[in-house]
Amino acid sequence: MSQFYVICFDIAEKKRLRKVSTQMENFGQRIQYSIFECYLNDKNLKILQGRLNSIINKAEDSIRYYPLCNKDYKKIPLKNKADITPNDNYHLI
Repeated sequence: MSQFYVICFDIAEKKRLRKVSTQMENFGQRIQYSIFECYLNDKNLKILQGRLNSIINKAEDSIRYYPLCNKDYKKIPLKNKADITPNDNYHLI
């Protein structure tokens, strides 16, 4: 089952920043320059973390993963016209 995450990062060097952004675009929706919303199951979270950890410089860069439960997800206030990234997970019966 997928979990909703807000993932933000601060990358010190432009080349690493582009690589991190590219990887993030494969897993979620950009909502600001260095902030993404993602629905990730445990397997995809580990894959994403592994890819990002191979790119970043741990002494200079920072990545934060904020999991939000359904209760908290519904409480996200929106101050503009933006929408929260919809969950594209579905099941065919």
